Amino acid sequence: MGKLFKWILMVLLGCFGNGCFAVAVFADSQTPNIFFAETNYNFGEFSETAPFSHDFIVKNNGKATLNINDVKPS
Repeated sequence: MGKLFKWILMVLLGCFGNGCFAVAVFADSQTPNIFFAETNYNFGEFSETAPFSHDFIVKNNGKATLNINDVKPS
């Protein structure tokens, strides 16, 4: 076996119990890369009864599918 293969195998076996297995396996694969045009927005003053909204533009600059599993207001 080559040195690189042995090193990768040691990393995978060492990380398996620490939760970094997926990182080690997919380090060379194409990954998603999230991009936000803006990260916050000030609504200013508004009435509690008036509707309000704002669209946040989210773009995937990566090569793999980007999955957004949960969104919460701050």
